[in-house]
Amino acid sequence: MGGQTFSWSEEDDGLFCAVLNDRVYRIRSLEDAASDPYLRSYFDLDYDYEKAMHEIAAKDDILKAAVEKIGMLRLLKQDHFIATISFILSQNNNIKRIKGLYDRLCRKYGHEVEPGCFSFPTKDELKDVSIEDYRELGCGFRAPFLVDAVSKADMLDEIDVMDFDSAMDALMTIKGIGPKVASCILIFSYQKREGFPMDVWMKKVMSTYYPGKDKSYFAPYEALCQQYLFSWIRELS
Repeated sequence: MGGQTFSWSEEDDGLFCAVLNDRVYRIRSLEDAASDPYLRSYFDLDYDYEKAMHEIAAKDDILKAAVEKIGMLRLLKQDHFIATISFILSQNNNIKRIKGLYDRLCRKYGHEVEPGCFSFPTKDELKDVSIEDYRELGCGFRAPFLVDAVSKADMLDEIDVMDFDSAMDALMTIKGIGPKVASCILIFSYQKREGFPMDVWMKKVMSTYYPGKDKSYFAPYEALCQQYLFSWIRELS
Protein backbone atom coordinates (compact mmCIF):
# COMPACT_ATOMS: atom_id res chain seq x y z
CA MET A 1 0.00 0.00 0.00
CA GLY A 2 3.03 2.26 -0.37
CA GLY A 3 3.02 3.46 3.23
CA GLN A 4 -0.52 4.84 2.94
CA THR A 5 -1.94 2.29 5.39
CA PHE A 6 -0.73 -0.24 7.93
CA SER A 7 -4.00 -2.17 8.22
CA TRP A 8 -3.29 -4.96 5.72
CA SER A 9 -1.29 -8.16 6.11
CA GLU A 10 -0.56 -10.88 3.57
CA GLU A 11 -1.67 -14.33 4.70
CA ASP A 12 -0.10 -17.68 3.84
CA ASP A 13 -2.63 -18.36 1.09
CA GLY A 14 -1.76 -15.12 -0.72
CA LEU A 15 -4.86 -13.24 0.41
CA PHE A 16 -4.55 -9.77 1.92
CA CYS A 17 -6.40 -9.34 5.21
CA ALA A 18 -7.51 -6.26 7.15
CA VAL A 19 -9.97 -5.51 9.92
CA LEU A 20 -11.89 -2.44 8.79
CA ASN A 21 -15.42 -1.18 9.30
CA ASP A 22 -15.73 -3.67 12.21
CA ARG A 23 -15.35 -6.69 9.96
CA VAL A 24 -12.57 -8.80 8.47
CA TYR A 25 -11.86 -8.32 4.76
CA ARG A 26 -9.85 -10.79 2.71
CA ILE A 27 -9.07 -10.00 -0.89
CA ARG A 28 -6.67 -11.18 -3.56
CA SER A 29 -6.99 -8.19 -5.88
CA LEU A 30 -8.98 -4.99 -6.35
CA GLU A 31 -11.48 -6.99 -8.40
CA ASP A 32 -12.51 -8.66 -5.13
CA ALA A 33 -13.21 -5.23 -3.61
CA ALA A 34 -15.37 -3.84 -6.40
CA SER A 35 -18.66 -5.35 -5.23
CA ASP A 36 -18.36 -4.19 -1.61
CA PRO A 37 -19.54 -0.58 -1.07
CA TYR A 38 -17.11 0.07 1.79
CA LEU A 39 -14.06 -1.25 -0.04
CA ARG A 40 -15.15 0.45 -3.25
CA SER A 41 -14.94 3.78 -1.45
CA TYR A 42 -11.81 2.80 0.52
CA PHE A 43 -9.87 1.98 -2.66
CA ASP A 44 -11.42 4.94 -4.53
CA LEU A 45 -12.50 2.66 -7.37
CA ASP A 46 -14.79 5.24 -8.99
CA TYR A 47 -12.01 7.76 -9.67
CA ASP A 48 -10.46 7.65 -13.15
CA TYR A 49 -6.87 6.84 -12.23
CA GLU A 50 -6.14 5.65 -15.76
CA LYS A 51 -6.87 9.14 -17.11
CA ALA A 52 -4.91 10.77 -14.30
CA MET A 53 -1.91 8.52 -14.92
CA HIS A 54 -1.78 9.40 -18.63
CA GLU A 55 -2.15 13.14 -17.97
CA ILE A 56 0.59 13.04 -15.33
CA ALA A 57 2.93 11.15 -17.67
CA ALA A 58 2.34 13.78 -20.38
CA LYS A 59 3.38 16.64 -18.10
CA ASP A 60 7.17 16.23 -18.31
CA ASP A 61 9.90 13.64 -18.83
CA ILE A 62 10.53 13.07 -15.13
CA LEU A 63 6.89 12.28 -14.40
CA LYS A 64 6.76 10.13 -17.53
CA ALA A 65 9.69 8.10 -16.22
CA ALA A 66 8.06 7.84 -12.79
CA VAL A 67 4.74 6.63 -14.19
CA GLU A 68 6.46 4.10 -16.45
CA LYS A 69 8.51 2.80 -13.53
CA ILE A 70 5.79 2.68 -10.88
CA GLY A 71 2.60 1.94 -12.83
CA MET A 72 -0.88 2.47 -11.42
CA LEU A 73 -1.13 4.23 -8.05
CA ARG A 74 -4.26 4.89 -6.02
CA LEU A 75 -5.02 7.16 -3.08
CA LEU A 76 -6.89 5.39 -0.31
CA LYS A 77 -9.85 6.83 1.56
CA GLN A 78 -9.29 5.59 5.10
CA ASP A 79 -11.17 6.13 8.33
CA HIS A 80 -10.21 9.55 9.69
CA PHE A 81 -9.31 8.38 13.20
CA ILE A 82 -7.32 5.35 12.05
CA ALA A 83 -5.38 7.43 9.53
CA THR A 84 -4.60 10.15 12.09
CA ILE A 85 -3.31 7.74 14.72
CA SER A 86 -1.43 5.67 12.11
CA PHE A 87 0.44 8.66 10.71
CA ILE A 88 1.39 9.81 14.21
CA LEU A 89 2.85 6.32 14.73
CA SER A 90 4.71 6.66 11.42
CA GLN A 91 6.85 9.60 12.50
CA ASN A 92 10.60 8.85 12.36
CA ASN A 93 9.78 5.20 11.92
CA ASN A 94 10.07 2.38 9.39
CA ILE A 95 7.17 0.38 7.98
CA LYS A 96 7.98 -2.85 9.85
CA ARG A 97 8.06 -1.06 13.19
CA ILE A 98 4.95 1.02 12.42
CA LYS A 99 3.07 -2.17 11.55
CA GLY A 100 4.22 -3.71 14.83
CA LEU A 101 2.94 -0.72 16.83
CA TYR A 102 -0.32 -0.72 14.88
CA ASP A 103 -0.91 -4.42 15.56
CA ARG A 104 -0.03 -4.16 19.26
CA LEU A 105 -2.44 -1.24 19.63
CA CYS A 106 -5.21 -3.33 18.04
CA ARG A 107 -4.58 -6.37 20.24
CA LYS A 108 -4.27 -4.37 23.45
CA TYR A 109 -7.13 -1.89 23.05
CA GLY A 110 -9.26 -2.97 20.09
CA HIS A 111 -11.83 -5.75 20.15
CA GLU A 112 -11.74 -9.21 18.60
CA VAL A 113 -13.84 -9.28 15.43
CA GLU A 114 -13.10 -12.94 14.70
CA PRO A 115 -10.57 -15.28 16.35
CA GLY A 116 -7.13 -13.70 16.14
CA CYS A 117 -8.37 -10.62 14.24
CA PHE A 118 -8.66 -7.38 16.22
CA SER A 119 -10.18 -4.06 15.20
CA PHE A 120 -8.27 -0.81 15.41
CA PRO A 121 -9.37 0.75 18.73
CA THR A 122 -11.99 3.48 18.60
CA LYS A 123 -11.55 6.85 20.28
CA ASP A 124 -13.76 5.56 23.13
CA GLU A 125 -11.59 2.48 23.57
CA LEU A 126 -8.51 4.73 23.80
CA LYS A 127 -9.95 7.57 25.89
CA ASP A 128 -8.46 6.34 29.18
CA VAL A 129 -5.11 5.17 27.79
CA SER A 130 -2.26 7.12 29.37
CA ILE A 131 1.06 8.34 28.07
CA GLU A 132 2.77 5.64 30.12
CA ASP A 133 0.45 2.97 28.64
CA TYR A 134 1.48 4.01 25.12
CA ARG A 135 5.13 4.02 26.09
CA GLU A 136 4.81 0.46 27.40
CA LEU A 137 3.59 -0.53 23.91
CA GLY A 138 6.75 0.99 22.42
CA CYS A 139 5.30 4.26 21.12
CA GLY A 140 8.10 6.30 22.70
CA PHE A 141 8.09 10.05 22.06
CA ARG A 142 4.79 9.69 20.16
CA ALA A 143 2.89 8.76 23.35
CA PRO A 144 1.80 12.31 24.33
CA PHE A 145 0.85 13.00 20.72
CA LEU A 146 -1.49 9.99 20.75
CA VAL A 147 -3.16 11.12 23.98
CA ASP A 148 -3.73 14.58 22.50
CA ALA A 149 -5.06 13.16 19.22
CA VAL A 150 -7.60 10.98 21.04
CA SER A 151 -8.76 13.97 23.12
CA LYS A 152 -9.34 15.98 19.92
CA ALA A 153 -10.81 13.15 17.83
CA ASP A 154 -14.29 14.72 17.67
CA MET A 155 -12.99 17.45 15.38
CA LEU A 156 -11.82 14.98 12.71
CA ASP A 157 -15.26 14.71 11.11
CA GLU A 158 -15.49 18.51 10.86
CA ILE A 159 -12.43 18.57 8.58
CA ASP A 160 -14.41 16.98 5.73
CA VAL A 161 -16.08 20.31 4.90
CA MET A 162 -12.99 22.51 5.35
CA ASP A 163 -10.83 23.84 2.54
CA PHE A 164 -7.31 22.44 2.35
CA ASP A 165 -5.50 25.21 4.25
CA SER A 166 -8.10 25.28 7.05
CA ALA A 167 -7.93 21.50 7.30
CA MET A 168 -4.13 21.64 7.58
CA ASP A 169 -4.40 24.23 10.35
CA ALA A 170 -6.97 22.13 12.22
CA LEU A 171 -4.89 18.95 12.11
CA MET A 172 -1.78 20.80 13.22
CA THR A 173 -3.52 21.78 16.48
CA ILE A 174 -2.87 18.15 17.49
CA LYS A 175 0.48 17.81 19.25
CA GLY A 176 3.18 16.32 17.06
CA ILE A 177 1.38 16.80 13.76
CA GLY A 178 3.33 19.05 11.39
CA PRO A 179 2.80 19.90 7.72
CA LYS A 180 4.02 16.57 6.33
CA VAL A 181 1.87 14.35 8.56
CA ALA A 182 -1.15 16.63 8.20
CA SER A 183 -0.83 16.54 4.43
CA CYS A 184 -0.61 12.72 4.44
CA ILE A 185 -3.74 12.45 6.57
CA LEU A 186 -5.64 14.81 4.26
CA ILE A 187 -4.64 12.85 1.16
CA PHE A 188 -5.10 9.30 2.44
CA SER A 189 -8.23 9.83 4.50
CA TYR A 190 -10.01 12.97 3.27
CA GLN A 191 -9.09 12.67 -0.42
CA LYS A 192 -7.86 16.26 -0.51
CA ARG A 193 -5.81 15.77 -3.65
CA GLU A 194 -3.92 19.05 -3.43
CA GLY A 195 -1.77 17.64 -0.64
CA PHE A 196 1.96 17.44 -1.37
CA PRO A 197 3.92 16.02 1.59
CA MET A 198 7.55 17.09 1.74
CA ASP A 199 10.21 14.87 3.30
CA VAL A 200 13.91 14.42 2.55
CA TRP A 201 13.14 12.40 -0.59
CA MET A 202 10.75 14.99 -2.00
CA LYS A 203 13.06 17.87 -1.12
CA LYS A 204 15.72 16.08 -3.17
CA VAL A 205 13.30 15.66 -6.09
CA MET A 206 12.19 19.28 -6.03
CA SER A 207 15.69 20.77 -5.73
CA THR A 208 17.17 18.47 -8.39
CA TYR A 209 14.41 18.27 -11.00
CA TYR A 210 12.00 21.12 -10.25
CA PRO A 211 14.06 24.08 -8.99
CA GLY A 212 11.95 27.19 -8.50
CA LYS A 213 8.67 25.26 -8.74
CA ASP A 214 6.15 24.46 -6.01
CA LYS A 215 3.20 22.10 -5.78
CA SER A 216 1.04 24.30 -8.01
CA TYR A 217 3.09 23.07 -10.98
CA PHE A 218 1.52 19.62 -10.51
CA ALA A 219 -2.13 20.74 -10.32
CA PRO A 220 -4.70 19.23 -10.49
CA TYR A 221 -2.82 16.04 -9.52
CA GLU A 222 -0.56 17.30 -6.75
CA ALA A 223 -1.01 14.31 -4.43
CA LEU A 224 -0.70 11.71 -7.15
CA CYS A 225 2.36 13.40 -8.64
CA GLN A 226 3.94 13.46 -5.18
CA GLN A 227 3.30 9.74 -4.78
CA TYR A 228 4.82 8.97 -8.18
CA LEU A 229 7.89 11.12 -7.57
CA PHE A 230 8.37 9.83 -4.02
CA SER A 231 8.16 6.19 -5.15
CA TRP A 232 10.34 6.82 -8.19
CA ILE A 233 13.18 8.59 -6.40
CA ARG A 234 13.35 5.86 -3.77
CA GLU A 235 13.48 3.18 -6.48
CA LEU A 236 16.16 5.20 -8.27
CA SER A 237 18.25 5.42 -5.11
